[in-house]
Amino acid sequence: MIRGALLLLLVMSAGGIWYVMAGAEEQAAVQASVNKPLATSSLAPEPPAPVRTSLPQKSSPPVPVITAPVYALAMPITWTGIGWIEPTARVTVRTRIDGTIVERHVHDGEEVAAGDLLFRLDDRELQAQIARGEAVLARDRAVLAKAQAALKRTQELLARSVASQAQAEEADAEVRIAAANVAASEAALATERTRLGHTRITAPISGRAGVVQGGEGHVVRGSDLSGDGLVTITRMSPLQVSFSLPERDLPLLRAALADPKDKGRARVLAGQDGQTSAEANLTFFDSSVDVSSGTILAKAVLKANNGLWPGQYVHVELTLGSHPLAAAVPLVALHAGESGPYVFVVGPGDIVEMRVVETIATKSDEAVIAKGLTPGERVVVEGHARLRDGSSITEAALAPKSMAQSSRTADAGPVRR
Repeated sequence: MIRGALLLLLVMSAGGIWYVMAGAEEQAAVQASVNKPLATSSLAPEPPAPVRTSLPQKSSPPVPVITAPVYALAMPITWTGIGWIEPTARVTVRTRIDGTIVERHVHDGEEVAAGDLLFRLDDRELQAQIARGEAVLARDRAVLAKAQAALKRTQELLARSVASQAQAEEADAEVRIAAANVAASEAALATERTRLGHTRITAPISGRAGVVQGGEGHVVRGSDLSGDGLVTITRMSPLQVSFSLPERDLPLLRAALADPKDKGRARVLAGQDGQTSAEANLTFFDSSVDVSSGTILAKAVLKANNGLWPGQYVHVELTLGSHPLAAAVPLVALHAGESGPYVFVVGPGDIVEMRVVETIATKSDEAVIAKGLTPGERVVVEGHARLRDGSSITEAALAPKSMAQSSRTADAGPVRR
């Protein structure tokens, strides 16, 4: 009994404790909900959005940059293209008479001088014909002498009225006939001697011999104009380069050739990376434009061969005057944009302007500008990453001479055409 009463008492006590705690929690929640609006209303109201955005903001500080001056250049206009090396003279040696080669004095690739004996033909027949011609000439001269003596006697007899006028005229005709025979014999003898000279085939020019086609015992004919002849001699110095320019460059080409001070300068490059080079002077351009290609042929004579060889293809750089209004800036000042290349130009008050320019050419360290810049202006060469059109700048330092040339008349690289 006592145990049951104690157990019932414990259960009732636990239930009472739970009821009291639940009521306290409910009252705390109600009190918090009542106090919340009061706490919220006690805070200062936030300003409206327009008030926040209209507050004054700080202006951007000037951007530190490095600038360089725009300088003027004497800009050569240079045409570049492909050309080929040619000799100034090349002669194919042929025989002028029929005969048999009995001597050969030239070998493949040998250097020869003008007048050197190359071949000799069999001349025995021509020697006999010359001997016969000399004999005929001697006979005709004797006949002429006899006729002249007869004319003299007849004229003396005519003066004493012993001979008639007809006899004198006949004697005079005999003299003229004998003189004509002498002249004919002399001409025939000269022809044979000339043919005898053709049996000695000599070099017409100085140069390098090609492949020799004839040798001892080889029968040659003067009427055979086909093939490579006996040998081809090529003049190796000076050489010239031939190339074709577009028709649009004809006025520049004519002006360059007509200039007495500068008749056109060319540079010839050959080999890998232009390892072999030579200077040349423009000497010729063709009398008409090739209508099929729209180009005109030009030639320039090399000042020195420098290892170049006839028939070799080369790169040609021909200077055709200079650009009169070229301005240049360091290449780092030039940037690519949607509207084309542009630079940041420093204006009054150290405010930059993003200006679109037209370039003529670019080299490793400079850009040549045709339109958009004037020598004497300043452009930004370093620090442009933070710049916009209208940005304020401050000069951090002067550009080094390697970046901006101080000379306003410096020479520039050629304009490529």
